Amino acid sequence: MSFDIAIGQCTEAGEDFAVAKLDGAMLRKLHPTFAFVGQPNVHLRVPLSICSTRRPPRQGQELFLDCTKVLAGAETSLALGGQSGSIAVDVRLIANGMEPMPRPTPEQKTRFIAGRR
Repeated sequence: MSFDIAIGQCTEAGEDFAVAKLDGAMLRKLHPTFAFVGQPNVHLRVPLSICSTRRPPRQGQELFLDCTKVLAGAETSLALGGQSGSIAVDVRLIANGMEPMPRPTPEQKTRFIAGRR
C-alpha cells in the first residue's frame, strides 16, 4: 500500500524539481547532526519523480512525496540557511520506520430512544 509523506511547505515548483521549506522534525531525520535554535531556515530540493501524483506540488501548499518512490531513493539536496551551497542527503531517511496505520473500523452505533428504559 502506497501513501504520501508531507515534508513541508512548497516554496518552488520547477519543471524537474520542487523545493520545500523543512521544519525541525524533518530536518532532524535528514541531518541529525545539524545544530539549530528556533525555526530553521532549511530547504530540501527533490526531483518531481518522487513527488506524489495524487497531490502534485503547488507553490505555497504542503509538498507530498510518494513513500514507495522515496524508499527507492533519489538525488536530493539540502540548503542550510546562512550557508552557501547545498549538501546531498539520503531522502530514504524520511520514510525510515514509517508504516501506514490501518483505517479504524466503524463502531456499531447504539440507538437511543427517549423515555424507554
